[in-house]
Amino acid sequence: MPMFIDACAIVSIIAGEESAIAYERELATKSEAFTSPMAAWEAIIVLSRPDQLNCLYHQAEQVVVEWLAARNIALRDSTTPSRILTYAVAVAERHGIGKRALSNCDCFHYAYAKAAGSSLLTLDKLLRETDVEHAP
Repeated sequence: MPMFIDACAIVSIIAGEESAIAYERELATKSEAFTSPMAAWEAIIVLSRPDQLNCLYHQAEQVVVEWLAARNIALRDSTTPSRILTYAVAVAERHGIGKRALSNCDCFHYAYAKAAGSSLLTLDKLLRETDVEHAP
């Protein structure tokens, strides 16, 4: 089964966070992994912050794109944008958006995984409460 790589997993591994070990272990078991431009964008925003890589967006983009390529993680968009939108809206209605709920980006991470029939690599508690298969 393919696996969608959430922005939090990208950030965790690149930044060397404690959760990176669990993400790396799971990635090692997958032959087909992918992420979306939205997940990559979210990772770029986070990684460019002063408490992370403290760099310009285009510099963080280079890091993320090279990291994805080194791990054979495809950066792809959906072939079913209307289905993605429908799933994003549905998960937002079930789990909410904002503080103490899913973020806008999380709704789309969920939707990409759901539309692809793939699992979702995330430790995000709220995403793990949705109906999409997740790891670790």
